[in-house]
Amino acid sequence: MTAVKQWIAFFLLMLAGSTALASTPLMTLVLPDGQVRVLDEAALDGLPQTEFTTTTPWTQGTHHYRGPTLAAVLAAQGIRDARKIAVSALNGYQQVVDLALFDGVPLTLVRQQDGKLLTRRNKGPLWLLISFTTYPELDVADIHNCMVWQITRIEIVD
Repeated sequence: MTAVKQWIAFFLLMLAGSTALASTPLMTLVLPDGQVRVLDEAALDGLPQTEFTTTTPWTQGTHHYRGPTLAAVLAAQGIRDARKIAVSALNGYQQVVDLALFDGVPLTLVRQQDGKLLTRRNKGPLWLLISFTTYPELDVADIHNCMVWQITRIEIVD
């Protein structure tokens, strides 16, 4: 190989390597003051993770889920007193969630089901979820509506 070809091959190898290391954006978080934060895999994986096993109305059987709590995600942005959020999904579905309904309940941005990352085919990459097995009193339609999957955006509205 000529020196130019070697340099081009090296450059392409470095470019491919840096692309592979880049973290994928997963969702947008809009803060109360209008600031926008793009949260990627690294930001969410760097937070404390919650795990629980539960059944859901949308899946068959019992599954194990893992991800950061919504409280941890908001706290990492300096938000400790949000009362309502608007959660938007990939398909345009939007739900305003009154966080008072989940007082003392770890509302989780699930990233994994049974040890595997969620994909768009199985409600990912992010699914707002609680353990219905632990909190059976919350296994009702009004709460089900808050369990948004394929999340693309969360806006703090109050």
